[in-house]
Amino acid sequence: MDLDVCIQKGDVHIMKKKISICKVSQVSIVLTAVIAIILSALSIFSLKEFSRLQQTTEQYILCENAAKQLQDGSDYLTEQVRLYASTRQTQYRSLYFEETNTTQRREKALEALKAYFDGTDTFTALEKALECSEELMETEYYSMRLVAETSFQNPSTWPEEIRNVQLSDEDQKLSNSKKLEKANRIVCDDAYQNARTEITQDVSECMNGLITQTRNNQNRSSSIFSDLYLKLEIGILILVILLFAICIMMRRLIVKPLISYNESVKRGEIFPVIGAAELQHLARTYNKVYLENQETQRLIRHQAEHDALTQALNRGSFEKFLHIYETGEPPFALILIDVDTFKSVNDTYGHAVGDGILKKVTNQLKTAFRSIDYVCRIGGDEFAVIMVEMTSNLKYTIEEKIKAVNAELAKTEDGLPAISLSVGVAFSDRENPGDSIFKDADKALYHVKENGRNGCWFY
Repeated sequence: MDLDVCIQKGDVHIMKKKISICKVSQVSIVLTAVIAIILSALSIFSLKEFSRLQQTTEQYILCENAAKQLQDGSDYLTEQVRLYASTRQTQYRSLYFEETNTTQRREKALEALKAYFDGTDTFTALEKALECSEELMETEYYSMRLVAETSFQNPSTWPEEIRNVQLSDEDQKLSNSKKLEKANRIVCDDAYQNARTEITQDVSECMNGLITQTRNNQNRSSSIFSDLYLKLEIGILILVILLFAICIMMRRLIVKPLISYNESVKRGEIFPVIGAAELQHLARTYNKVYLENQETQRLIRHQAEHDALTQALNRGSFEKFLHIYETGEPPFALILIDVDTFKSVNDTYGHAVGDGILKKVTNQLKTAFRSIDYVCRIGGDEFAVIMVEMTSNLKYTIEEKIKAVNAELAKTEDGLPAISLSVGVAFSDRENPGDSIFKDADKALYHVKENGRNGCWFY
């Protein structure tokens, strides 16, 4: 067939309008870069706003925890001083000073808030309220000094804050019962309670102000972040649409043509001229080279892999396939074959008859074995068959095939003298394997030769 005609037949799918993938890729890169820059900028802003939102959320949580911590610390001190005044048990006094000197929930709450709100009017007012609370503690110290005076403990065991309290002359002269009565009264009367309530309210108002301020910041950050997030979603949607369009074009212009080319390669056909302009040019060039070299390559490959006389696979092909199966997992059988007394027949009848016998042996082996098996000529009158997907429990099939081949070779209707084959077989799953499957098959072949030839033996 004329080369130009062949190429024209492969061009039945030529597109009316050629699209250059180079131009498509350039436009896609520019659009993607622009959208990527926009999305990156939005992402940076979003990260900043998210960080700010996260920070304001943490501040809000901190404010709520600090408010509770302040209130709990204040209530705890009042509870302990009242218990000490009413029971005179020093454990309550110890708990009181543990809170003021060690735990310090009020001070720690204020310190935590200072990191975010220092310098604000609300925080300054909160500090003043806590200063007033500390001044009220002087009354609590006085009450505890009155209680301590009624005990029989050594004053050196009293906390320093109590030792530093100076009772008035009037209170110093009171009896122990009167001192206890006054100690309870000054931490439970209306003046103490009103002062404490006023301080608590001031602290609560300050805390509410800080919480409100934090909530407003949080809402602002949340609103900005939501707006940026919406813009990001729109940008991502545009990018997805662009990518989807690019994918459709790539599939139409590149992927489908390449898949078609791949199928053509599998079928050994020329390429259809479809897809982008560059691929169409590639297909035409390939088709031209393919048609020019197809026959040459077939001849070279056949000559390289096959024996010139018998057209069986040659020694090189045999060694290549044997190595593949030896290093692979599928089971196989190696069959080594010698033509019995071939030298004598060759010398008696001549080389032409000898060549005919070798061709006849090859044809019979190809007929007996499957198309997936490898029939090879590996020497003068030496043949080998690599029988794939074969295990030792199926050796009877090989015996039957060899018997059938020997029966055909014994016939002389074609003018060729009767001959027979000696066959040695080794399986890849054989027991007690030797150095190699070839040597084991050769041992089996030697056994047949030593025992009358014209037969088959298994390692």
